[in-house]
Amino acid sequence: MKLNKKIYFVVLILILFLAFNCTSACCIGPIETEEIREEIAGEVTEAAADENFTEEFEEVEEFEEVEEFEEVEEPVEVEKAEDPVLIRLDEIQEQYSLEFRQYLESLEKNYLENILSDDNAVKAESELFEWRNIFYGDKIIFTADKGIFPSTWYDPEINAKAESLSEGEIERSRSIIISALDKYPIEVLKDDLKSVYILKSMNFFGVDYGGTNSNDCVYVTNSGEDMGYSDIYIEETFHHEFSSVLLRKYKQLFDESGWRQINPDGFEYFDEVTGGSGAIREGKASKEFDPEFHEMGFLYEYAGSTSENDFNSFAENIFMGDESFFKTVEGYEKLKAKLDLIIRFYNTINPRFTIEYFKEV
Repeated sequence: MKLNKKIYFVVLILILFLAFNCTSACCIGPIETEEIREEIAGEVTEAAADENFTEEFEEVEEFEEVEEFEEVEEPVEVEKAEDPVLIRLDEIQEQYSLEFRQYLESLEKNYLENILSDDNAVKAESELFEWRNIFYGDKIIFTADKGIFPSTWYDPEINAKAESLSEGEIERSRSIIISALDKYPIEVLKDDLKSVYILKSMNFFGVDYGGTNSNDCVYVTNSGEDMGYSDIYIEETFHHEFSSVLLRKYKQLFDESGWRQINPDGFEYFDEVTGGSGAIREGKASKEFDPEFHEMGFLYEYAGSTSENDFNSFAENIFMGDESFFKTVEGYEKLKAKLDLIIRFYNTINPRFTIEYFKEV
């Protein structure tokens, strides 16, 4: 009986234990269980979605990086067509010399293009260039040897005297004269100039001269920069004197009558007899620009001494390319009329001489 009670008691505990577990399981209920299942499924789905988004984002980011790389990629260079002038100059340099090429490059554009288009023209220009180099080396002279002047200049009346250039002024003088010569077409120099003399001093008729000329030579003095012989003064003197050489040779091309008519009514040049030496002796050789003379048609006092000196005054200025000179001339009707005549004269000698040429020279 006691055994049965014990068995009964054990069975009862087991029943209660089973009943308690069943009750806990039943408290969750089918609805709540379904919600838990859905929540779990949602978390799984969300996790999967996050994973897909991450993969898509990485793909987009990778794509954008590719695009960015393509944007910074260096562009393919488009091959430009080479300048035919440069190509031609390269050929000429190879055939002739670098120095000849550099000379050609210094020429005005239109003239250069005409030369480059014709092999014969290139050859002719090369020959002129060779003559130029010889002339610059041998015909710019600094010594006052006997016989540098025409024989008649040594007659007692003129009594020509000269002194050789100081050693220390030779290189500066050479550079100045070459700069002046380079402003002329070589054919003009070859046809019309035999030699250029740069001396320390010259004296004719008992008067010191800054410059003079013969039929084919130009003489210029240079006593040193500290004595007023600046680069500009020396170059202007060369152009002044060489213009007389050209005027004498091509006088038929110059409208001297029209030039004189520009002057005031009844005006007479005051030193035609001595050619300007009298003006120098009497202290009437100022070359300072003066508005009073501008109104009359002259650049300065000395221009009123002879018609040739008047002509020279314009020549020495047009070759300097000074913008202020051209502005001054434009302000006076008579000066402008004379400028037109002298440009026409030079243009007849060589068509490269134009108003544009002189303004850019």
